[in-house]
Amino acid sequence: MKIMFCHDGSENSQKALDQTLDLFEKVKPEVMLLTVVEFAHDASMQNEEIYEKWKAEKGKFLKDAARYVNEKGFEVDAILATGDARKMILDAAEKKKPDMLIVAKRGGGLIDNMALGSVSAYLIRHAHCPVLVFHTR
Repeated sequence: MKIMFCHDGSENSQKALDQTLDLFEKVKPEVMLLTVVEFAHDASMQNEEIYEKWKAEKGKFLKDAARYVNEKGFEVDAILATGDARKMILDAAEKKKPDMLIVAKRGGGLIDNMALGSVSAYLIRHAHCPVLVFHTR
């Protein structure tokens, strides 16, 4: 079994990862851990430097998260993608063909508690595999 877990580095995402690892403890599927870095929105040199720093930080975070998953006894494949999160997650899922795609619902106030985030809603509509959305607290 292969699962793809989309981790954005947020507290909600980490809680969902912990819940995922607990849920699949006995099965021990291969975990494809995916983090997406979105492009800088303009081409200024300052924004490019900020983007490169942010991308490096996300890469380090992904390595640390992959190590954490591996220490829990799971085989892990870490993937750092660049682009629009919705499209990059869907593209990775189509290429890697996981048995399940897992994301965390974004956290927030009253309105956020009534609706899914745009990424999770997009994946539910377009993914060709089951999508599990964790509602963490």
